[in-house]
Amino acid sequence: MSFLNILNRIYDEEILAKLNFLKSIKLFDGIKKRLMIHVLESLQERTYLKGETIFAQGDIGRALFIVFSGRIALSRLDAATQKSEVIAEVHPGEFFGEMALLEEMPRTASAHATEDTKVFMLFKIKLESLLFARPKIGVVLAAQLAKILSARLRAIIEKPGDNI
Repeated sequence: MSFLNILNRIYDEEILAKLNFLKSIKLFDGIKKRLMIHVLESLQERTYLKGETIFAQGDIGRALFIVFSGRIALSRLDAATQKSEVIAEVHPGEFFGEMALLEEMPRTASAHATEDTKVFMLFKIKLESLLFARPKIGVVLAAQLAKILSARLRAIIEKPGDNI
């Protein structure tokens, strides 16, 4: 087997591993496997080192982040104490920052890598391109996003002792 064939095989295996990983993400439920390559092409990969800031509370949100490996801590600055408090940890297979896909507004939390972390980023502009270029994918993504946001809002509303 030639060196080029070995490289192509490794590349193909890496692509397949990424496609299988993305297929396991709830956001992509209902997208046919053969169409997932278009989703992968729309994502940007980035590695953050332990302790690196991904974004800060108040930054304008422009992308959703999917954790491929590593771990992210989401924290909010308490207005009264001016101390940062971790509100959630995000692990491989989970995503955060989805509100940025709907509107470019200030982030409601900060995100930091708690270990070396690889993420896939879906920028709002790439989602909009998918909506027009691949409507079948766009419709599924929009429906899944609505369901996920609804479930997250419901969980907050139904939290004991909290009133909205």
